[in-house]
Amino acid sequence: MEIGSYLKELRLKNNFTTKQVELKTGISNSYISLIERDKRKPSAGILNKLAKAYQVKPEDLLYLMGYLPPIKTKDDFKQIPIYNIISTGKPSSISENIEGYSPIPPGLETLPMKDLFAIRVKDKSMIGKRIEEGDIVIIRRQNDVSNGTIALISLNNEITIKGIVKQNKYIILQSTNLDHSPILVKETDNFNIVGKVEWVMHKF
Repeated sequence: MEIGSYLKELRLKNNFTTKQVELKTGISNSYISLIERDKRKPSAGILNKLAKAYQVKPEDLLYLMGYLPPIKTKDDFKQIPIYNIISTGKPSSISENIEGYSPIPPGLETLPMKDLFAIRVKDKSMIGKRIEEGDIVIIRRQNDVSNGTIALISLNNEITIKGIVKQNKYIILQSTNLDHSPILVKETDNFNIVGKVEWVMHKF
């Protein structure tokens, strides 16, 4: 994952404009924009300033840029594996192959690492929730979610992301793309909730 995309995601999660970050850090907003578009390589000093502004650990950003040595143990730096979704038409499934790793986002540090994984979005069914094709979503493994939650689900062995709507004893899988109709889960369907979408890292 590119450092620029991750830094932009942190800024948006904090509801900061580049001008606001400039006021907090002294880094010009034009330079912040260049960093987020991976046009400039941030120095260790700049990363420390951004980490303070975004309330994350400086060593996480320093590791991503290679300013810290490689991980030697699992406890040195927490990373979430990004798994591939494979599809040859239908059905699709999560591959055991790992395409990369994501740093653990702010707010998820206390969750057990074994419960977290990430995938790259392969469709446009949730664009109304700013989940675009190519984005990376971080999933918390759980087999049930509350009404209205966005979740990674398996329906008849096809993996996708949908909003979960519970009406009495029925479950409806809701997209936010008008081209995708709601799906009523039938008793004969092979349906499972894989986990809850906890974080979205956007492809810029």
